[in-house]
Amino acid sequence: MAVASRDKAHSSPSYTGRVRRLIPFSLLGVLIVLAGLLTLLSYSQATATSSAKMLLGCSDKYGAKPSTYVISCADFNSKFTDLHWTSWGSTTAYATGEARWNDCTPNCASGHWKSETVTVWAWDLKNDHYTRLGSSDPSLLTSEVLKPYPA
Repeated sequence: MAVASRDKAHSSPSYTGRVRRLIPFSLLGVLIVLAGLLTLLSYSQATATSSAKMLLGCSDKYGAKPSTYVISCADFNSKFTDLHWTSWGSTTAYATGEARWNDCTPNCASGHWKSETVTVWAWDLKNDHYTRLGSSDPSLLTSEVLKPYPA
């Protein structure tokens, strides 16, 4: 009977040293595949084109990711230029660029143009259109409701 129980023990499935060594490699393979799938998903979301638009400064036209936005429509003495949008189509769109304004000293015709780096954001997305615009320069633009010009 001792011989029978010994044969039975050898015939039952058990993890051998080789199988135990394969487990970490199998887990590593699964993690690599998952990382690749997540990277692909993230890339496809980042490159997806959005239908979101916003009113272009001093107009009644809509566009996506404007590179320039005029703030002072009456005299064009303040604007955002060289806007590079890092986010577009989500709840809030963000851009960095340059704020430019005329200091109007001694008057606007003889004034000097000033500039500084600025962050701009558009939000309040309604019907695929951003309806609000703000900037990191509160003296130039804190918050503006985007309306067609002339209003």
